[in-house]
Amino acid sequence: MVDKMTGTFAPEAIDPQDLQDVTENLNRLMHAGLYGVESPIERAMELIGDKYSFQIIHLLYQMERQRFVELEHQITGISPRTLSARLKHLEKFRLINRHQFPTIPPKVEYELTERGRDLASTLNSLKTWADRWFPYAPSTGG
Repeated sequence: MVDKMTGTFAPEAIDPQDLQDVTENLNRLMHAGLYGVESPIERAMELIGDKYSFQIIHLLYQMERQRFVELEHQITGISPRTLSARLKHLEKFRLINRHQFPTIPPKVEYELTERGRDLASTLNSLKTWADRWFPYAPSTGG
């Protein structure tokens, strides 16, 4: 807000709820295609239906913070290019935070946001369901 007495910008005069509302509205405009999908399942799949997204979220839920290379080593078959694209997508929708440290070489870590942790707890239910109804049974190779 602008202080009428001095004509200067006074950030402390901004109501935090107003700021949150403006942020949410801007996000809706930026991602209009996502918010325009009526089905909640389709919206969720648009966010995390890509191959490896579940795994990234699950690993960050288990390990809290991970570096790019650590994620790459823990996800079988993922290329650096694909991992980078998935991380950018998840960051775009504020499911993860990217922390870059001013070191040489550069150090970058990823962690779940509150929104991402909420999703991870839902994914744990899916994991429990899969373990119950479709348990892991390695092939004997015979």
